[in-house]
Amino acid sequence: MKKLISLLLVLAMALGIGCAFAENAALPAFVFGGDDPIWAAVENYMLTTDFGFTPEEGGVLIPTPIILKTDMNADETEATVYGNFWIFCYKQNGKNLETTSGGECPGIMKLEKKDDAWQVVSFESAGEGEAYAEDIKKFANGDKELEEEYYKTTGASEDSYLAQYQRAAVANYVEANKLDIEAYQDFGQDPVSVTD
Repeated sequence: MKKLISLLLVLAMALGIGCAFAENAALPAFVFGGDDPIWAAVENYMLTTDFGFTPEEGGVLIPTPIILKTDMNADETEATVYGNFWIFCYKQNGKNLETTSGGECPGIMKLEKKDDAWQVVSFESAGEGEAYAEDIKKFANGDKELEEEYYKTTGASEDSYLAQYQRAAVANYVEANKLDIEAYQDFGQDPVSVTD
């Protein structure tokens, strides 16, 4: 009887340890899952370029670009993409993805199509401080509507697009990887459901 109880305790501990490891398993890497080749090139560039954000061990980096406008040249081999290229790093905590770092990079990406594949060939981002507003004005090049749209991507205004893009990016990642995740949570904020 003592052996049976000991065996059951060992099995229960092993299952508990196994569940703990499963809960803290490394998150799968982000992979673009859409069908827009320009969007894919933008996200691939964001994944392979140092934007200053690195996920913790076992965490994941999820690019969250907010593309405002794309200009194409006449033969559709060059494109200019205007937007705010947000990046977020997350770690899993139970059924939540907690944001560990992240930030914005408003700017302009230049892309070229070579051998039927788009790739980013240059990226110009807004500076900090006074240069931030000056650079956004320069990116908009007299287009007041585009300039206003840039400011709606920062997360600072009530009509910001950031929350919907961040939620969609996390929801797509969770669905693509069949993860048992119900929400993401930025530091100091309430969890945001990604299941409805």
